[in-house]
Amino acid sequence: MIPLATTRAAQPSGNPMLASIYAGVLTALIAYAAVYFLQSDNLVLFGVALLLTGIGPVLGYAFASGRVGVSIPGLIGGIIGSIIPLVSVLLWPILVGAFTRTQSIGKLLLGSIIGAILGAAVFFGMASAMGQDPSWFGAGVILAFAVWGGACGAIMTAWAKY
Repeated sequence: MIPLATTRAAQPSGNPMLASIYAGVLTALIAYAAVYFLQSDNLVLFGVALLLTGIGPVLGYAFASGRVGVSIPGLIGGIIGSIIPLVSVLLWPILVGAFTRTQSIGKLLLGSIIGAILGAAVFFGMASAMGQDPSWFGAGVILAFAVWGGACGAIMTAWAKY
């Protein structure tokens, strides 16, 4: 008897650099909308845009790995995880990891903390370069969110389990 073996092709996990760019740009666009609505005193749309910043890294990961339709539970976790702005660094990875079966909560938590540290470094670096001029604050927030989103998108792609 001849033993028959079957093989299963591994699904491509995507390119972490491409996922980082996608996630960073998407998160920056959503953060730009949030800053714009905050400056125009439209607090309801500001709150909606702030909630949507949590879907930037998940969408960047989905675009880079070709899993756009599969990532809907992760998008819901990203929205719910962004409810409280300062706690969202810890709450976002827990909920996205719980709703997405291809992500580990611990690795997402580590990536979110690394992204927040890098985002804060960019924010304070821009603050020290701009000095006392308060016009930098909106751009600093946008860059901080972009760096955080890019780091989370790259971590999601690099450490995904299939």
